[in-house]
Amino acid sequence: MERIRTILAAFFIISTVFIAGCSDNSGNKAQSEQQNGQITTNDQAKNEKESSDKKNIKQVKATVYFPDENGQKLIASDRTLNTEVDDKYLAAVKVLLQGPKKGEGIAVIPKQAKLLAVSVDKNGIASVNFDNALVKNFSGGSTGEIMLVGSVTDTLTNFPEVKAVRFLVDGKPLATLSGHLDLTEPVKRMKNIL
Repeated sequence: MERIRTILAAFFIISTVFIAGCSDNSGNKAQSEQQNGQITTNDQAKNEKESSDKKNIKQVKATVYFPDENGQKLIASDRTLNTEVDDKYLAAVKVLLQGPKKGEGIAVIPKQAKLLAVSVDKNGIASVNFDNALVKNFSGGSTGEIMLVGSVTDTLTNFPEVKAVRFLVDGKPLATLSGHLDLTEPVKRMKNIL
């Protein structure tokens, strides 16, 4: 009888250890699944936030300026700039190159002109670099020159961090477009034609 009790006691101890081990594993499994679910949820929320932030960065609202048909003033046009590839400065000048929508004025930058770069330094001076086609194909007189320079300058200085605009052709400073405006110094906002 003593032997049966010993066997039963040993069986009871082994069963208890086995059951305790199984329930501990299922508890760990449940806890692990809960943690994995939480990690998945946290990762998903993080990815959604990053995606939302990227969408916000890709589009910027800005005002660009085109000359009116009489060449007397600039017409403001609100645009949404796609900044997925270009920064907002380059994107804004590209809008000027594309030209105005109906009723927004006229295009003043020669269609043949290529925009090479736009950069803004720590002093708030934007440098706009066109290829030589800007000068070669510009056919306007003094009014056209004022409107072109004003269109680019007032578009870029509408960004609060930009204080003035320097014009370059093929990376070299442009002294004048057609002999009417001195462009040797950066041009400040031209409020008189707004």
